Amino acid sequence: MEDMGGMLDGVGRMYQQLDEKLSAKGGMGSLVGMHRKIREIMESISVGELESLLGEILKAREALNRLQEDVLEIRILKEAYSSAAVRLSSPAQRLS
Repeated sequence: MEDMGGMLDGVGRMYQQLDEKLSAKGGMGSLVGMHRKIREIMESISVGELESLLGEILKAREALNRLQEDVLEIRILKEAYSSAAVRLSSPAQRLS
């Protein structure tokens, strides 16, 4: 939890430094304005919201892992059925 807060503070400081550099150079008003909006949005995101988002990402990852396992199982079954069908349809198998 504290690490997340520290990271957010670090990101905020980085945006502040970038904003100061851009302001010092001049001529980049629209970029600075966009930067400020992004910074305001970043500051408005709570740690709870980030934890919730992380939880959703983890759930999606688990679901994708299960789906990958299911696809692999289906491929194996398909190969087994295809192999069995080929063996059953071969002429040597029909004679026995």
